[in-house]
Amino acid sequence: MLLSFGATTKMDGCAAIYPSIAAIFVAQVYGIHLGIGDYLLIAFVSVIGSAATAGLTGAIVLLTLTLTLTLTLSTLGLPLEGVGLLLAIDPILDMMRTATNVAGQAVIPILVAAREKTLDLAAYNNPTDELQPASVPAQAESAAKVPVAA
Repeated sequence: MLLSFGATTKMDGCAAIYPSIAAIFVAQVYGIHLGIGDYLLIAFVSVIGSAATAGLTGAIVLLTLTLTLTLTLSTLGLPLEGVGLLLAIDPILDMMRTATNVAGQAVIPILVAAREKTLDLAAYNNPTDELQPASVPAQAESAAKVPVAA
């Protein structure tokens, strides 16, 4: 439940912030001045565009981000050639977006579980096999005594 909730609420990071920053970058590269109305339009289009995107990974994200970015640029009347500039560096940006999303998806459920007092601290503090029942080490010892043919 927590992971699906996190995936839904974290959609705006990739699907709204990236096209917004990218649109501002393209405007600066092409020397186009943006007014306060343009910034509000960027925010509105990016949030509406992010609501339509799914929390997917890989090539689908690249397609979705490209479409969202194209929507944002065309709404503002910015040159669509700016998408090509961004696609050249997108693999590096995608690695950073993925690392950020993975970290968020891992940390937030732990924080929520700890706050709700449902976190199994014994399992959390012992990520190795130290939590095995007492009978398992005995079985492992007996298996180790079996002679191995040379």
